Amino acid sequence: MDTNPLALVIRALERAALQSTVVPYKRFHVLFPRTVPLTRRYEVLDAALRSLNDAPDIDYGVLLACDNGLPGPEFFRRYQKQRWDTYVAAMGDPRFKSATLKGKRELVAAERQRVHQHALRAREHEREREQQCA
Repeated sequence: MDTNPLALVIRALERAALQSTVVPYKRFHVLFPRTVPLTRRYEVLDAALRSLNDAPDIDYGVLLACDNGLPGPEFFRRYQKQRWDTYVAAMGDPRFKSATLKGKRELVAAERQRVHQHALRAREHEREREQQCA
């Protein structure tokens, strides 16, 4: 079994995307030895997201889930930073309006569906490449 944390995080996110499931934060943290500090874990997560995200409008981080089913605040910060106009259209301008739980759930559901479709396309593309090489 691979013990490289980056490979483990990438594999967990890919599997969740392909199966239309989520990666609970508890399971994410179990991928690391207890001695690895939180800052290092999130650095590895960022590297995994960069590896999986071949487009700035796809964020596999949406697949991480707190106990309430939503990703943590870092996902919403990334979403605002990378897709401000889309965020404001869906949730309202955060300078003037707090995001509602309903709005967050709708945004997350749509983004998880986009990530699922992206993962399916990536897997199909990989299979096509393998067939061409064979």
